Amino acid sequence: MTLRTRLLAPLTAALAGALVSGLVGLVGLAPAQAGTVGDHGGRSRGPDIVLKRSSYLCYGYADCRDKGMGNAGYAQANDKMYWRMYSGHNCTNYAAYRMVRSGMPNTRPWSGGGNAMYWGTSMPDITDGTPRVGAVAWWKANAGPAGSVGHVAYVEKVVSGDEVIVSQDSWGGDFSWAVITRSSGNWPSGFIHFNDRDLTNESAPTIDGVAKVGSVLTSTPGTWKPADVDVAYQWYADGRKIAGATDDSLRLTRARIDQVITVTTTASKPGFPTRSARSAATDAVLPGTLKNLTAPTISGAPQVDSTLTLDTGTWSPTPDSLDVVWLADGQPIEGVTGASTLALTPDLVGTTISATVTARRVGYAAVTATATATEPVAPGTITVTTPPTIHGLVEFGQTLTVDTGAYRPADAAVAVQWLRDGAPIDGATATSYQIQNVDLGTRLSARVTLTRPGYSADVVDTDSTIPVRSDPRIRAQVERLTTRHGLRVTVGLLAPGVDVVTGPVVVRVAGVARAVDLRNGTARVVLTGLPPGTRTMTVRYGGSPTVNRLVLTRDVRVP
Repeated sequence: MTLRTRLLAPLTAALAGALVSGLVGLVGLAPAQAGTVGDHGGRSRGPDIVLKRSSYLCYGYADCRDKGMGNAGYAQANDKMYWRMYSGHNCTNYAAYRMVRSGMPNTRPWSGGGNAMYWGTSMPDITDGTPRVGAVAWWKANAGPAGSVGHVAYVEKVVSGDEVIVSQDSWGGDFSWAVITRSSGNWPSGFIHFNDRDLTNESAPTIDGVAKVGSVLTSTPGTWKPADVDVAYQWYADGRKIAGATDDSLRLTRARIDQVITVTTTASKPGFPTRSARSAATDAVLPGTLKNLTAPTISGAPQVDSTLTLDTGTWSPTPDSLDVVWLADGQPIEGVTGASTLALTPDLVGTTISATVTARRVGYAAVTATATATEPVAPGTITVTTPPTIHGLVEFGQTLTVDTGAYRPADAAVAVQWLRDGAPIDGATATSYQIQNVDLGTRLSARVTLTRPGYSADVVDTDSTIPVRSDPRIRAQVERLTTRHGLRVTVGLLAPGVDVVTGPVVVRVAGVARAVDLRNGTARVVLTGLPPGTRTMTVRYGGSPTVNRLVLTRDVRVP
């Protein structure tokens, strides 16, 4: 193109615009129809908008493409008119193109002029001061950087409420992306929300976890479109906001018992309306569950008179109270509920002992743990502190008594059985016993049996007596022998309880002794060669297994 051509091009364009404008007036178009062919009344004016160079992020299709800032295909489709706007580099045609591309029909949504300055005034119900991605930024005529017919652009990104990034085309200019800030003086007169992309909830948040005291509920944010949103959480109990519960999780306290829990997630993103979604409600919050970390255990010997001790185990969280029930063969033992110790009484012999521990805490379900049962309770032991003894003279006809001694427990029952050479004597069960003839020659003892319910019987024998013997009585008849200076002595022995006394007898007079065995209780001895005169005679009975020894002395006269 020659220099002349370049210089004349703007003029030619202005003339053409004037011609078109004139033709419109000639055909008598109504004011509402003015400008329906294009957005401007002529082509003689300059660009729609002039920004500081520093505001542009890119300029021209190629520059913007190289910087990753697209034109949504307008470079290839700008020869077509959208919403009856002039094609080519034209802010209104580009904005209309982006609206059609977003899904709107290629029909201008209002009647009347198409110049940019009319867009916001023609659509007041959808024009406000809130920027959103996909909205049309609109400048009135001569507002900020806009020219005499205003300007429109497409909002690509909302950085904040005071900063947006737009893509735009410009009459007499080129396609570009620019940063618009409120403080720059270039802020749009408004934003027209023809077909903004809305922030939508595609699935509600869900709550995971068991609704019971002590557990932690967690919430998903739900799914949103677009997905890169910031999500805030608010938990509710029975529809009322829980103060401070703004995390994605909620620990359930006792205050939440029987309440239903919901959570609301609120999504936000610059340039999009804030949206909220609420989860389905949980079941009513149940009391929490206590955990038994270590089982209760029983220590001590399972024997009557011993004491068992219960360790109640460990729990989480710490219970408010622990209820103890002792069991014998699985059945509660009366009178010991709540005690940590158990005295083993006689009635528990043979039973196995265990205990249950029930932990309780407000807001939690009670939990019971059972200690391992003991071995069967063994009987108690009776302890003899003083052995029994026998008192009395061990002779035929005498009465013996038994001192049963001392023992623990002192209330044990005592039974006595007399023994003859270790064998029980029929009927001899009193604490005293009269010696009988059948006892002669035997040793007597007493067996003491100690019993008490729940205790092992204890049997203690006394020491045995000396052999039982009868005390004899001696009758001695002396006959003097006139010859040989001698005596004839006849000895007779009787012993109570003994039918016939036997055994050796020795008769001694004046140093002369003779020994003879008793026959049928009688013995006869002849002593000769004795010095005459009065002499002492000694009769000595040596005894037998049933008769005691005996010595008899008397004076006799030897002729």
